[in-house]
Amino acid sequence: MQLAKKFRDGMNMLKKDGELSDEELEQVVGGSKDMKHLVENWRSYLKELENTSQVGIPKKFYISIAFGGARHLEQLMKDLANGQVIKQPGGNTGIVGFADNPSNFMQFHGTQRDATMVMPAKEFLDINDSVVKIEYDNADFLTQDGLKAIFRVVEKQQTDHETQIVLRRLMQNAANSVTAMENFLKQLGHTDLDRLDADRVSDSLDHPHLIRGVGAVLFKNLDNINDLDSYHKILTPSIMKYSREVSKGTPAESVVEKYMTPELIKLVLKDGLINTAETFKEENEWVVDSNVLNIPDSSTLYVAGPEMKTKKLFQQLKKGTLGPGAMERGLGYEVKKMQSLLDLIEKYGLDKKYKKVIITDLGVFKKAKFKWDQKRRELKYAKEKEKDMSIAAE
Repeated sequence: MQLAKKFRDGMNMLKKDGELSDEELEQVVGGSKDMKHLVENWRSYLKELENTSQVGIPKKFYISIAFGGARHLEQLMKDLANGQVIKQPGGNTGIVGFADNPSNFMQFHGTQRDATMVMPAKEFLDINDSVVKIEYDNADFLTQDGLKAIFRVVEKQQTDHETQIVLRRLMQNAANSVTAMENFLKQLGHTDLDRLDADRVSDSLDHPHLIRGVGAVLFKNLDNINDLDSYHKILTPSIMKYSREVSKGTPAESVVEKYMTPELIKLVLKDGLINTAETFKEENEWVVDSNVLNIPDSSTLYVAGPEMKTKKLFQQLKKGTLGPGAMERGLGYEVKKMQSLLDLIEKYGLDKKYKKVIITDLGVFKKAKFKWDQKRRELKYAKEKEKDMSIAAE
């Protein structure tokens, strides 16, 4: 079935009956019922946000895909044709992440990501080993295998430079306010603490000199870190050293000397890990402890298509019936994008490999995204308000 050719034929108006059949449309570019199905999955996810009970193995997994440049795109398409997503050398941690809800799809589809694969969970688990769910509130989990999980969730590579970026983020998320540091020190028995002292201790942990020095130690020892204790043991001497260096000759010198202890550092390190990870908790990310993720043939691939002003125009576009005046009407980019996507699908046989390949109408999708993002914010605000009222009532 030469779908790209039929699209070209329709665009060139070579024959009056140049429309694709409903069956052909459904097999390749999908239809409104496919978008409806996806939005229903999003609706189910929103309901889960209202339910605080633990969820077991989900029905589906989702992985978002960026096409990248031409060279990367060709390799990616070959991998997809072989039923795989492969983390290429130079990627963040050598492990592949995916989610158990449509959150990433709704946030990034058509902007930061070009496609999303929706995979039946049972079939997925049958063909992938070492599948693990990220434990966002478990410091031992987050530090195992050289902090792979943390690097994965913040999407950074384990290079010298990006290790420093991650460390700065961890430090800032731990001691992100005077109150946070004050609470740490009070837990250690410093009840007569001056808030200015807490501020000075906090500032020393975010100093560029400390981040560079401790970051170099962290990068050098990633292979030796497997839990919170080893993370703490390796970093504590350098944190104590560099915090004293950056405070020497300043009003903070005596404060850092007094309060910067191994016990405080462990609280800071643990809190930084969990606070950083929990920023991404809503994504419910899982990982395959491998650079290869295997995709079931029963999966559906959603590809971000052109953004049209109306549903009618999108239907005409995908059927190839816009007519020869499309370019003059300012639709040249959309026509070329649809043609390019159909060519890729056909060239690599993706329509034959997977259950469905659906090119989404970004115009319709963005309207749905706006609506459900609004609902998501309302639910999140309601939960935060309920939590605040509960704390106030105690």
